[in-house]
Amino acid sequence: MKLKEKVAIVSGGGGAIGRAVCLKLAEAGAKIAVFDLYQESADKVAKELESIGCSSLPCAVDISQYESVHETVKQVHQHFGRIDMLVNCAGGSARERMAEFHEQSIDVIHEMLQVNLFGALHCIRAVSPFMVEAKQGNIVNITSIVARCGARKCAEYGAAKGGLIAATKSLAIELGPHNININCVSPGRVERTLPEDELAFAQRHSVLNRICTQDDIAETVLFMMQPGASYITGQDLAVDGGRSLGLRGSH
Repeated sequence: MKLKEKVAIVSGGGGAIGRAVCLKLAEAGAKIAVFDLYQESADKVAKELESIGCSSLPCAVDISQYESVHETVKQVHQHFGRIDMLVNCAGGSARERMAEFHEQSIDVIHEMLQVNLFGALHCIRAVSPFMVEAKQGNIVNITSIVARCGARKCAEYGAAKGGLIAATKSLAIELGPHNININCVSPGRVERTLPEDELAFAQRHSVLNRICTQDDIAETVLFMMQPGASYITGQDLAVDGGRSLGLRGSH
């Protein structure tokens, strides 16, 4: 158990990818603080973690509000005595509210930036002083290949994730001398529910013959947290089944 006695904060821990990350880190021996906007969602994942012998702390926190994040991170440190890892999973696209940018509401634009960019930066700002003091730490930000390649009706989401990738590179330069690694993992299309024709869906959204799962993302996060990845920092790793490969019109 390579992460035994380590403590991780997972924002958006009650979501699909966040839950998978919590479980994967717990299986490797970590203790988990589950951050979610809703206490019920955090509690549900925490109970799952406790059932496999993981010490956990469910926390309801609005990451768009820095003071809320700051106070909750302090509580986590007081509870566990340390913070070793942060995984920023909270966020997501506007989904059913997606629209062409010239028709998108200002409220949705601001919300996407607030949660996907500022929320992650709030968590990093609150956690990093504890890591600097401890002279060790590891941060992984869940971003998106939309930030690399673009997508219709995703301008505000892509801007937020692209901003987080850029911030990660600068933070790697700042935090590296303190023995803190920070990287991004950019998923491709990850479905919550399986489509009727899985093979057709997989081939449409990747160059592989299977669908990306939450566990694919969680396994990558786990890899980035282990000693074998300790010389990797400031990078954005695409886990997209090759979806972002190839030039349009090249065939």
